[in-house]
Amino acid sequence: MRKINLALGIHNHQPVGNFDFVFEDAFQKAYLPFFEVHEKHADIKLAQHYSGILFEWIDRHHPEFTERLRQMVKRGSIEMMTGGYYEPILMTIPDEDKLGQIKKLTKYVKEKTGYDAIGAWLAERVWEPDLPEPVAKAGVKYTLIDDAHFKYTGLKEQDLYGYYLTEHNGHILNIFPISEKLRYTIPFRPIEETVDYLKSIATEKGDRLIVFADDGEKFGVWPHTYEQCYQNGWLESFFRMLEDNKEWIHIVSFREALEKLDPAGRVYLPTASYREMMEWALPSRAIHEYEAFEKWLKENKMNPDFKVFVRGGFWRNFLAKYPESNNMHKRMLRSSNRWRSLAQKKKSKRLDKALDFIYAGQCNCPYWHGIFGGLYLPHIRNAIYQQLIMADREMDAVEMSAAEKSAGWARSQVADFDGDGFDEVIVETERMNLFFAPRSGAQLFELDYKAINHNML
Repeated sequence: MRKINLALGIHNHQPVGNFDFVFEDAFQKAYLPFFEVHEKHADIKLAQHYSGILFEWIDRHHPEFTERLRQMVKRGSIEMMTGGYYEPILMTIPDEDKLGQIKKLTKYVKEKTGYDAIGAWLAERVWEPDLPEPVAKAGVKYTLIDDAHFKYTGLKEQDLYGYYLTEHNGHILNIFPISEKLRYTIPFRPIEETVDYLKSIATEKGDRLIVFADDGEKFGVWPHTYEQCYQNGWLESFFRMLEDNKEWIHIVSFREALEKLDPAGRVYLPTASYREMMEWALPSRAIHEYEAFEKWLKENKMNPDFKVFVRGGFWRNFLAKYPESNNMHKRMLRSSNRWRSLAQKKKSKRLDKALDFIYAGQCNCPYWHGIFGGLYLPHIRNAIYQQLIMADREMDAVEMSAAEKSAGWARSQVADFDGDGFDEVIVETERMNLFFAPRSGAQLFELDYKAINHNML
């Protein structure tokens, strides 16, 4: 009998500053009903990742869910994953913060579920070649990345039925390719299409592995998916199909795959993210040219294998494309660097609070945009500034002397704050932070009113 190994993973996240009713809506329409269907088919093994901000919210508002999750973990139905606690794009934050964020979520997952997570979800699957070092140092053994990343190296579809090793400076990380085919059939296409695909790649030896991993929100929050997954019973039927075909579809956890299957080889992946993200990161004019070229390839019936050589930009382009994104990013780095300088000199619970505020200010969502908002949502941007200003206030309290606190204080700095090759002027007081751009007619581009933790501009 021809057999195939299948590993399943779900990623769940809501951004810092999102409205409470959005959290609740996503919980009721996606996270809870998905879990309830899985509970009825508990023999199916599944990896679950909850960002720290979302996990905290669920535990605070629905503590009974945390206990049910813990029981599913205990019986071996769920393998928990770690990652950056506040879901940062890892390569955009300092290495010390990468380690801190991952270790914070690993600890929280252990406390709430009893599971020692060894796999990490990579926010937006944004990859850069030096990531294995800090991620491995944080205790992570594996991560999941789109199969397109692997194809950019020249590997073909038939090379990706397994997992690979990569490394940076000798720090090794196992990487699993996420099947784009399965991302597009689950849960949008008839279940038979997934079954037919799995049959087409199964072998007599049964040593191949295929991976499905994607956002939990596509199971209830995305348009029409609640009706598809639950009212029309797609998810229930999908799990039942897996049970009915367990003789040849072997569901394995990622941890089991590492233990039972040999790696397919060593690979070094280029800087990349998923295909749509790299298109969105291009300058506006280039997006139109990119789309026109893709259309030309399709109309001229070019080999679909060639599409992997047609790539857009990459995540950091958002910082060049949008000054709002870059200013927020450099503001976050400034707070992070200030914290490390202070932490070398002093120990304080206020610094511990400040660090967590900085971590929250690294949440990726308002630094870029897809088709659902992100950078364009002012309340999400405001939340990042709120966290960074609260961090500043804690650091002010630690750094300022008693005399300065009683008399009031002010300080200024001239530096290239935003990395554009021209100096900005930064003025900080007990009540305000003011950021000026002399090159733009002394434009005031950030005005923080600390009493309400708000960037007025």
